[in-house]
Amino acid sequence: MKSQSNTELPFFLAFSVSWRFVKTKKYIHMQTTAEYYCAYCGEPNLTFVDISAGGHQSYVEDCQVCCRPNILYVRIDEDTLDIEIDSEYEE
Repeated sequence: MKSQSNTELPFFLAFSVSWRFVKTKKYIHMQTTAEYYCAYCGEPNLTFVDISAGGHQSYVEDCQVCCRPNILYVRIDEDTLDIEIDSEYEE
């Protein structure tokens, strides 16, 4: 398999060291990590965010500390690719 150099990547990807590419059979997903705070215990958690899934996402993820489910609301800025995550209790 031939490897690609950074000069072949789009500009914003060539200089983003925290990006990770996950290749499945037909798709390449752009992933990065982001931090959120558990709605129950308030502890910080690290989660993977799939940038290719869109600018507004929501899903449930268990806290890595207290194991309780959090609803995560992910917003991705299209220009800067900054990520904001809000969490709330799952009822």
